Amino acid sequence: LQEYSLKKFKILPIYKNLSNSGPSHKPIFKVSVKIKYNNSYTGEGASKKKAEQSAAMNLIKYLSI
Repeated sequence: LQEYSLKKFKILPIYKNLSNSGPSHKPIFKVSVKIKYNNSYTGEGASKKKAEQSAAMNLIKYLSI
């Protein structure tokens, strides 16, 4: 997604932390990602990185890349 965004728009995708929930030993992070001229897509995961990857995968599926 980063390569696509840089190649097409010359900017990186923007990730935004939407929420953290669950107990401290097993948190759930919710993150959104947005690239130029597209809606934002969300993803959830047990870490910020996993949530970002999930959101990116959702956007990649939408873009069919």
